[in-house]
Amino acid sequence: MRITQKLGVLVAVPLIAVVAFAALAVFTTGGEALQAERLRSLVITSASAGELIQKLRAERSAAATALIDGTDDGFTAYRNAAGLTDRSVTDYMSARSKLTDLPSSTTELLERIDVQLESLETLRGSVLAGDQTTSAATFAYRITIADLLEYRDTVAQAGGASGEVADRLRGAAALTRASEYLGIEQVAVLRAIAAGTLTFSAHQDITAARTAAVEAMITFNTLAPAHWQSWVEQSLRGEHLIDAQRMEDAVARIGPGDPIKVDIAAWNDALNTKGNSLLNAQNKIDADIVARVTSLRDSQRDLTILQTVAVAVAVAVAVSLAVWMGRPVVRGLGRLRDTARRVAQHDLPESVAQFDDHEVLGELTPEQFADGMTPPIEVKGNDELAEVGRAFNEVHREAVRVAAQQALLRVHIGAIFVNLARRGHSLTGRLTAALDEAERSELDPERLERLFSLDHLVTLLARSNDSLLVLGGASPAKVRTVDEPVSDVLTAAGAQIEQYTRIDVGMVDDGVALHADAVDDVVKLLAELMDNATRYSKPQVQVTARSLADRLIIQIKDDGIGMAPSHVEAINDRLATRPPLDLEAVRSMGLTVVGHIAARRGIKVQLRPAHPRGTIAEVTVPSGLLTHGAPKRAALEPAPPKVAPLFQKRGGNSGSAGRKPKPRPTPEPVAMIPGPGDQPTTRRSANLDDTMEMPIVNFDWTEVDDSTQRLPKRTRPELPAAPPVEEITAGPAPIPSQRPSPRSTAPSAPAASSASSQGLPTRVPMAQLVPGAITPTTSTPQTGGELRDPDAVGATYAAYARGLAAKRVPASTESDRSRAAL
Repeated sequence: MRITQKLGVLVAVPLIAVVAFAALAVFTTGGEALQAERLRSLVITSASAGELIQKLRAERSAAATALIDGTDDGFTAYRNAAGLTDRSVTDYMSARSKLTDLPSSTTELLERIDVQLESLETLRGSVLAGDQTTSAATFAYRITIADLLEYRDTVAQAGGASGEVADRLRGAAALTRASEYLGIEQVAVLRAIAAGTLTFSAHQDITAARTAAVEAMITFNTLAPAHWQSWVEQSLRGEHLIDAQRMEDAVARIGPGDPIKVDIAAWNDALNTKGNSLLNAQNKIDADIVARVTSLRDSQRDLTILQTVAVAVAVAVAVSLAVWMGRPVVRGLGRLRDTARRVAQHDLPESVAQFDDHEVLGELTPEQFADGMTPPIEVKGNDELAEVGRAFNEVHREAVRVAAQQALLRVHIGAIFVNLARRGHSLTGRLTAALDEAERSELDPERLERLFSLDHLVTLLARSNDSLLVLGGASPAKVRTVDEPVSDVLTAAGAQIEQYTRIDVGMVDDGVALHADAVDDVVKLLAELMDNATRYSKPQVQVTARSLADRLIIQIKDDGIGMAPSHVEAINDRLATRPPLDLEAVRSMGLTVVGHIAARRGIKVQLRPAHPRGTIAEVTVPSGLLTHGAPKRAALEPAPPKVAPLFQKRGGNSGSAGRKPKPRPTPEPVAMIPGPGDQPTTRRSANLDDTMEMPIVNFDWTEVDDSTQRLPKRTRPELPAAPPVEEITAGPAPIPSQRPSPRSTAPSAPAASSASSQGLPTRVPMAQLVPGAITPTTSTPQTGGELRDPDAVGATYAAYARGLAAKRVPASTESDRSRAAL
């Protein structure tokens, strides 16, 4: 998960939690606002119901009066009262239609009221027709009024009103109930007037109505606030209300069975006036409740809107802060990432690559060099990102310091290699001089062959010293100014390996030469590849060189078991770059030398499987190291000895090349002991230099010989018993791998020779052997046969090596056994 996603999650999780809780609060507040709105609708409907109760009460009194009186004025008053009731019913139904989400009990009650209000027309028709009795008509009105009163009583519960609002709603309902009991008292007195005598039941009805009215007023005064009570008291003041109270008291004093003499008009007028006064107070109270509930509704709605806006603002602020504060973090981390990649992929490799130049450090220590490097990250501030940047700069400095320290260590190791190589060259030079001296005075062919073998081992040792010079980054102390043909380079490379007789130089394109400054490096490179091919192959190794338009392709093909593809790939990867100087480089010194020379000269070296078996080492020499056409050579006359020949007598840098040999007497005819591939040629003995040192098989290119840079003359020690030779063999010749036969006799007569394109004599292998000295052997290269899996062969050798290692006894154990034996 990316850091931006993590920051998003880090911000989103608490934000979602906050939003969830805020949404819950908004939902609660919104629910309360909806409930307040529903309560408001119920209260408005309740106020309409209270007014409707008053109108139905007045219509009921008018119906009772009309039925008792029977006059047209009574029925006219009844019709007028019915008209006022209809307007109240319209207002009630309008408010009733806005009620939603009501409890089932309230819904059932309202539906019952709707049915009763619809039946008013039937009731009125019966009253106007005179088909209804007073008791039946007043009872029908009383049922409708009772349901409306019950609705007013249930508004607080149905609307979920708070305690204060619920008390006020119950107080307003109590006032309406008191007004209804006043209407019941009015109708009871009217029925008693119609009867002429106050019956016992009528007396009970009147007394019960007055008692219930008083209780309702007590409930009202208990629940109503002070200003409501003052409104009721003010509405019941006045002379006409005092008269109504006097008439009520007079009726209350009439006992059961006594005649009741009360004017109907006066009674209706007094009670209607008192009822209207209570209606006015009730309307004010209902309006106050509606205003109170509306205020609560508005406050809840405003709170809901405020909370919603607050949540939206909080979310916006949180997101903005997260973006505002997280963007610098993300950008900072992005800069750190880009810088780290740049440092890892470009800057640091380039800085480390500078250490390939040994002069980069100069006199600076690794610490001083690392301190002088510019930090890759410009750090500002003191936050955690700045600390990470400083830590990264410290890591970069430490990496540069370690790289500088490793480079210094490699310089020291290289210096050690160079010193060892120089000392080795000095020793091999001295050893070569001693061997030369022994070869001059040795007449026994068998001992001479041994001396030649030792001389060749000195050549191999010199090549090892040259390898150490390459690993140390140094070059031989020599100068070469003449280009060398490719064929001579291949011959010189083959002469530097132990099994040089197994190198078979095949097709080589003429007219291509290597630049003088690259000859020695290419010879070392090819020698390492040829040595490897002869170590792990069948008898002969094929070497060819083909010239293309822009490069020279040299192929070294062996006929061994080959290598596993993974191993070939690993070696090619190592050859494609300059191998580091480590333990692996020392273990595979030849491979490392090839890699270093190839990287230095821009040469491409690649291994690939051969068909049907074996391995091909392909060397691609770029055109920048080549010249086309026969190389220009100096004349044969002597020149100042300050340049190195391609073929030189074996030895080191300070070997016998710089040593002037002792003068020898005029040579008698000597016998040349050629190696395989030699072709006898003749030159007049008068042309011989008595002081000339004859180079032998192995060659070194670290010494100065003559300015001609020609192939040095290869000779053999003087054998007094042999007949004179008129010409000296030219060109390198491999050392015989066979010991001379004891039955050897005098050398045979030299065969005639032909000259090469450079004017040099060509040689015929084994043409100048002493008869019987070496028994010619022939070996036919094996072709075909069973193909062996290189992995299987390697596994077999590995198992064999592990078996040998398991049988070895540690030195400490041997010493312990020796001490125990003593």
